[in-house]
Amino acid sequence: MDDLALLEKYEPVLRFAKSERFFPMAVEPYLEWCYFFASGPQGTAELFSHLNEPLIYKIGRLNSEQFFLRFVNKPLYDFDIWIWGGGISLVGIAASWFFGGMVWLEIAIAISLLVGLIIFMLASPIRLRIIPPFLAVIFFSVLAFVPIRFFLGEIPYVSLAVEYFVLLPIYLLILFYLLMRILKFYIEKVLPEGPGLAMDMLSQATEKIAQESYKQYQQILEKHQQPVYYGRIAREKDKEENEWTILQYHFFYAFNDWRLAANGMNHHEGDWEMVAVYLKNDKPYALLLSQHGAGNIEPWESVIKAIDKDGKETTHPVVYAALGSHANYSKPDVIRSPSMYKPGRVQRFLFWFDGLVHYLFLLFNPNQKARQIALKELQAKHAHVLAEEAFVTLKDEADHYIVSLPLEIASGDGFRVGFQGDNLKERVLKSSSYLKRVMSDRGVTRPKVKEWKRVLLNPEPDWVQYKGLWGVKSLLDDESGPPGPKWDRTKKNHNVKQRVRWSKPLSWLAELEKLKH
Repeated sequence: MDDLALLEKYEPVLRFAKSERFFPMAVEPYLEWCYFFASGPQGTAELFSHLNEPLIYKIGRLNSEQFFLRFVNKPLYDFDIWIWGGGISLVGIAASWFFGGMVWLEIAIAISLLVGLIIFMLASPIRLRIIPPFLAVIFFSVLAFVPIRFFLGEIPYVSLAVEYFVLLPIYLLILFYLLMRILKFYIEKVLPEGPGLAMDMLSQATEKIAQESYKQYQQILEKHQQPVYYGRIAREKDKEENEWTILQYHFFYAFNDWRLAANGMNHHEGDWEMVAVYLKNDKPYALLLSQHGAGNIEPWESVIKAIDKDGKETTHPVVYAALGSHANYSKPDVIRSPSMYKPGRVQRFLFWFDGLVHYLFLLFNPNQKARQIALKELQAKHAHVLAEEAFVTLKDEADHYIVSLPLEIASGDGFRVGFQGDNLKERVLKSSSYLKRVMSDRGVTRPKVKEWKRVLLNPEPDWVQYKGLWGVKSLLDDESGPPGPKWDRTKKNHNVKQRVRWSKPLSWLAELEKLKH
């Protein structure tokens, strides 16, 4: 059996969440939209020696990793606007002081501050969303504390006994209730936007870039309707002389909009993910799945497989790609846990504080059902009710999780690409839960073709040798585009290396098996 036939025999079925916007595509149409930039002195020198070459040929001939592609080349949508705005403001302020004196200097500073405010509000939609609820919090906070002046002064026609034993307790109860309401509103409406706001201000892959990337991808999809995987076969022997055949299926996406789609941790242009089927002595052994910078393993016997139209199981594994992030999972699931993202102390504290405030609101809520939920939680956990993980799975009276965590929505209830058999027998997650309803409701454009276009990476095309980033370089590493399927991210003062899963696939297998057990 030749390589292409072998890849086709075990090629995966990829199932997406219903509101996924980006699907596996060919590299060439993406590169046609991209601009090419150097990110260091070595890259700059190399770039000058290949100025007149088309990008598709150029990137495979460069030796340095000091390059990045830029899919959406609109500087006013990202961090560049702060650089341009700041630079122009400084020049304007200096010129005003030099030519016009203090009066013009003050005018220039005022104009610069106004421009900065406009940039802050318009450079990303998330900044517009956060302003109204933030102002509402300030208004109601002031409203809650204004009556304090009433008790500090002398109140005519009211005795001290009435003031301190009747009015003050009533006010304190109302104040406590208002504060709980304000805190709940703040945590639900303002705080969740905070990380995205900070990321957008520092990132080169803002919410607006995500939306613009989708528009550009839609235009690509009009001409290139068939999803693509890049297949590669590696063959190795282990110490016991077992023959291993590793079938790798590489998927390229134009954009990772995980933060916008599912309250995730990042955005970035370009996204490479992979699924691998490991054959041991020509028999299927395991399915390996890439998940962000890591991976997971599923023994072949427990892999969900596509069913043909006669009701028989095929050799095609069914893989579930998470909404926005495109991380691959072996089963449909909605994962909401901070543990998989290794949050720091500040993040863990914020998760806990978020849960605590919501829990207190349940406990002192006028709604009887809410109070019962809180009391049952208190009764069940006793001393552990304030533990770090105490509120992670707790839901309120409306069946909403009270703690907002990053989500991996690998539901499989949307677009499906791959072997077409009895698709209705495949498992999907059709949940009516709050998480699914909120995160899965947005317009999408899907490919019209539902079968794979297969492209072999044996031998390797020139672009595989490109060591730079497949998306814009950001101040934040997780917001930068990824390297290609062959190369790993560069580390400070270290040369770029090949990915373990590319150069030593058996080592990757051993590593994931060790983590599994």
